[in-house]
Amino acid sequence: MRNKIKILYLITQTDPGGAQKYARDLTLNLNQEKYNIEIGVGKGKEEDWIKNLKNQNIKIHYLKHVVRNLNIYHDFLSGFELYKLFKKTKPDIIHLNSSKIGATGAVIGWIYKKLNPVKLCHGVSVKTPKIIYTVHGLVLNEPLPNWQKIYYKISEKISGWCKNKIICVSEFDKQSCLKHKIAKKNKLITIHNGINLDINFLNKQEARQKLATDYGLLITNYWIGTIANLYKNKGLIYLIRAAKILVDNYNKNIIFIIIGQGAEKNNLEKEINKLNLQNNFFLLGKINNAQQYLKAFDIFCLPSIKEGLSYTLIEALAARLPIITTNVGGNPEIIENNINGILVNPKKPIDLAEAINNLLINKNLQNKFINNNLEKAKQFSLDKMISETEKIYNL
Repeated sequence: MRNKIKILYLITQTDPGGAQKYARDLTLNLNQEKYNIEIGVGKGKEEDWIKNLKNQNIKIHYLKHVVRNLNIYHDFLSGFELYKLFKKTKPDIIHLNSSKIGATGAVIGWIYKKLNPVKLCHGVSVKTPKIIYTVHGLVLNEPLPNWQKIYYKISEKISGWCKNKIICVSEFDKQSCLKHKIAKKNKLITIHNGINLDINFLNKQEARQKLATDYGLLITNYWIGTIANLYKNKGLIYLIRAAKILVDNYNKNIIFIIIGQGAEKNNLEKEINKLNLQNNFFLLGKINNAQQYLKAFDIFCLPSIKEGLSYTLIEALAARLPIITTNVGGNPEIIENNINGILVNPKKPIDLAEAINNLLINKNLQNKFINNNLEKAKQFSLDKMISETEKIYNL
């Protein structure tokens, strides 16, 4: 018998996001003397989080048939690819992250478990591996065509039967799983995402000067910013439309900054040009260790239309920023309206613009949010997330 428990983390894609950060943080912070950890991920660009793991001697398995979008050819072959990986790695725990690989990985993991029982020395046959799935924002809460919702609902229900435990990063996702009857209540548990709260933030002046120098921004303006992948779910197009309202009706000395990369870049750039916001709205692209620049912003604004539990919102708490975000997913579990931030309805540029303007001119409200945010951030520590996840591994 092996002395260490072998965990195989599976993730659909390499693009950095919540699932990738989650798997990386667990990998680097679990007890290395107790766990032997490997990563399986859909083949893509070797991002910094993967390089970081490789530098720590973590083995990475690239899966060429695991892709984000529905694809009959690749989705069929990914099952064989995953089975082969399970045979090769012989994990004690398969920990699935993201909907796509979460469904296929669970079913194939269940088949592997049935066909490959582990014989213990006293002759008792034990079925391994344990199959765990973390929901980083339930896919059924996305604005999808009906046929896709039906497909994902069926796949989530079938794969839910194969999973030993389902971790939800927000209570909202747990209740959504119960609503859609994805799994029985005893399989579901909420464990909030957590971060290392000792972030080495640049101070406001340093952060602004660095970004202003690198990207030609005006330091004298108000800065509204966010860190987000450029995906439709992040609702960034509504922030652009809110910016138009603010610039035309309230304050021209205001700029909006998005740090991040993704498939919606071209559409967002078209909207910026269409609304003549080239001097007020800036897509900075990917910046390494982007969180260190958070204090550059006067307000952090996340306009998501679907969210699990946002790491960047927690980082903004730790940076003690005034925050405006949408009342979706796990956001209200981080931001209490008018206590440590403002919640607005999604897809409402007018509401978003009014909230930004009102917060900019209300210093007392800004200070109230700032003072409350650091205490709130302590509820989302990395140590707490690691401890609660390890309890699931040991059940």
